Amino acid sequence: MENDTMAIIGPEFSVSAHTISQVAKELRVPLLSFSATDPTLSSLEFAYFVRTTQSDLCQMSAIADIVDYYEWRDVIAIYVEDDYGRNGVAVLVDKLAEKRCKILYKAPLSHNMSRFDIIHILSKIALMESRVLILHAYADLGLQVFDVAKDFGMLSAGFVWIATDWLSTELDAAFGLARSVIDGIEGVLTLRIYTPDSEIKRKFVSRELVFLFQVIRS
Repeated sequence: MENDTMAIIGPEFSVSAHTISQVAKELRVPLLSFSATDPTLSSLEFAYFVRTTQSDLCQMSAIADIVDYYEWRDVIAIYVEDDYGRNGVAVLVDKLAEKRCKILYKAPLSHNMSRFDIIHILSKIALMESRVLILHAYADLGLQVFDVAKDFGMLSAGFVWIATDWLSTELDAAFGLARSVIDGIEGVLTLRIYTPDSEIKRKFVSRELVFLFQVIRS
């Protein structure tokens, strides 16, 4: 493996990317990450780490801009309790502070959390003053939170939900979400990664179209 490996592609999640970055360092090969968005993953700390997507620094800055635009001063952060969730929210804290806003309450979610546990968390949040909720999690856990929130009436008027790009990724997936699920989260704001137009982008898209055409023909 040490002699034959030219590069490592992946993994899907930031937590795994932290570990594999150490392997890439030992092998002295680049790790090309297409979906690990943890802002602490960088080539400054991990010399062979190459991110091909935007870090959470970008979308947390966008969320802070949204909060500031609507003059919301306090928000509640609901996030998965791992490097991806904690580091994303840490950046959000800084970006909100720049706008003189803050996180009123942080609600961490564990990977093996039951529906009862989510009910307990949301019942506590429902009693708080802030009605602006930021949900930074993985798709399976995030959708469970929305399902409970719907039963609690927390997806109705009076609450603002902002989901990070995990939701737009799920909506854009090949099979997408069931209509009943989409109807249940109507009104939720989500962010989508955007790559500005450039000559490099146009050349890349052109090559991809040529490749797909050749695959179809074959």
